[in-house]
Amino acid sequence: MNNNSRPHKIIDWIGLFVLFIFIGSAFSSCEETCYDGDLNNSEEAVDCGGPCVPCDTSMGTCFDGLQNQGEEGIDCGGPCNTCITDTIITNPMFLCNGTGGTSYYPLSVNSYWIYSMPSNQWFQLEIIETTTMGNGEVYSHMVTTGAFGVVHDYFREDAGQILKWNTTLSVDEVYIPANPTVGQQWITSTSDSVVVNDVAATINSQNGCTYDGLLQLTSYTSGTGSNAYYKRGLGLVQLSSVSAYLDSAVVY
Repeated sequence: MNNNSRPHKIIDWIGLFVLFIFIGSAFSSCEETCYDGDLNNSEEAVDCGGPCVPCDTSMGTCFDGLQNQGEEGIDCGGPCNTCITDTIITNPMFLCNGTGGTSYYPLSVNSYWIYSMPSNQWFQLEIIETTTMGNGEVYSHMVTTGAFGVVHDYFREDAGQILKWNTTLSVDEVYIPANPTVGQQWITSTSDSVVVNDVAATINSQNGCTYDGLLQLTSYTSGTGSNAYYKRGLGLVQLSSVSAYLDSAVVY
């Protein structure tokens, strides 16, 4: 009796093993179509429902490759996950090319610039918020950290020109003119004069970028001049007074 039942048990186990392989294969085949971007395989929506993961109606069509249902970008923003707007991620050449904008000094909140200097020193500029100053105008609050300690500055753009709020005198000072021309100059509280030396300067930066079409401003203090180079859609890329060059940046 025992001898006769043993082969049957072996056959039963083999049968079950084959059945499991068949079922696993079927599930695998179904699962593959759950990520193909098509509405098939008895799905309720693209790649969800039926044999796939349940459709999350709160997420709508966040995986259909289309910008719809109030999304800010394709399948992101609105009811979907937040869109990635970090320019250093979305454009690896951003450090050289910038955003393509027209401003020599972009002032969007959360933008930041990190500069390398000799002897492993560095400083960072970051716009942390907007704030209203005593004249009723809204300014971008920029915080400098690093080699120069913590410094708070306030900038705004008006008709193309960049203005800096003088917190001591409670007045605006021209930081970058709207349409700079070679030879143009002005005076600020921190310099004897600022002169536009070039509007199409070219430099080869230590960050590996070759910059063209730069605005070159020279600030003179007690007879000593320091050059600052600005690129549209990116901002300050090099500062000669401290041998600083732009090492990384994110501009929104």
